[in-house]
Amino acid sequence: MTNKKVGLDKKHQDIGKSKYRVRQHYTTWVEYDVIANSKEEAQDAVREHGGLERVEWEEGYYKDDPVEVYCSDWNHDSEGDSDYEKYRGPCVKKVEECVPYEEQDIDTNEWIDNYEDPEWTSDEYRWTEEEKEDGPKMEKTKDSIPF
Repeated sequence: MTNKKVGLDKKHQDIGKSKYRVRQHYTTWVEYDVIANSKEEAQDAVREHGGLERVEWEEGYYKDDPVEVYCSDWNHDSEGDSDYEKYRGPCVKKVEECVPYEEQDIDTNEWIDNYEDPEWTSDEYRWTEEEKEDGPKMEKTKDSIPF
């Protein structure tokens, strides 16, 4: 037995179409600038106060039909961190240091370090000696980088 067909002259535009569920994978990374006394303190600060709160996916319309998020998931990838360090360099890297402002005394023409008026600098030659570091050595390989 077949159903009676009605409205064939005013057929809805979606009849005959299919709905597809499309899974799309993304890889993300983030770098934080953290003011801290050591690398370890900076890492702890990011672990405690950084991270991913939520991912907001784009939705929209394609030919007047909705493109909707059905579900999503995300996780921290610690292997991604170790692979990055292995092939590209450290995940935690000093980028600036707060140092005394260098200025010239207008009366004596003598250069002074003003500890009351500091500045942030990325010039490594102005960093304190104990803070200058050689990062971990990266592996050189014939293989391509995995990410």
